[in-house]
Amino acid sequence: MTATLLFDLDGTIAETDHLHFEAFQSIFTPHGVAVDWDVYTSRIIGRNNPDIAAEFVPGLPEADRLILMDRKEAAYRERLHAVEAASGLLGLLDWADAEAVPCAVVTNAPRANADAVLAMLDIRHRFKLVVIGPELPQAKPHPLPYLTALDAMGGDAARSVGFEDSRTGIASAAGAGLGVVGIASTFDPEALRQAGAHVAGRDFTDPAILDFVRRRTGR
Repeated sequence: MTATLLFDLDGTIAETDHLHFEAFQSIFTPHGVAVDWDVYTSRIIGRNNPDIAAEFVPGLPEADRLILMDRKEAAYRERLHAVEAASGLLGLLDWADAEAVPCAVVTNAPRANADAVLAMLDIRHRFKLVVIGPELPQAKPHPLPYLTALDAMGGDAARSVGFEDSRTGIASAAGAGLGVVGIASTFDPEALRQAGAHVAGRDFTDPAILDFVRRRTGR
């Protein structure tokens, strides 16, 4: 079994939460549902779309809720113009390549979103696989998405690291037995540590993050 690095997508690999926020506003407002930034960060970020729709538009039939969420994701992808990789990410991926530590993406985003972001950043080839939580029986915060990635990569949870920006994601990674790094793109580092991250920083340039990764992976 090997050490692995497993990355969440939105808010971790790239700062995209402001685009998701705008997309949710665009599809919920016609239904009389107001979404401000506090609502987004406390009740939406990191969750699975069917659960979000069930909470915010419970009066719609399930099939219509799914259509609404598809419209939200299309609205989000329309906003993907100049997304950049998080600071320090490419350097960490270079380090992983040099140390022969395989990497994967583990996300609750739909596959079309993940494909679009990774293609825009031109980094899909840097990851051995992309695990999509909603394609599994359980998405985050259940640990199954991370456990699925570990199993597919022959990963050793005790020597692997998950990178997350939300409480939901941290719960998923920690539940899979990973060392957890919090990326404070939306929440502050202390909030991420309180949620269960072993270490947290503003981005991948924080020296404490690479130090933790080296110690966890034994590299």
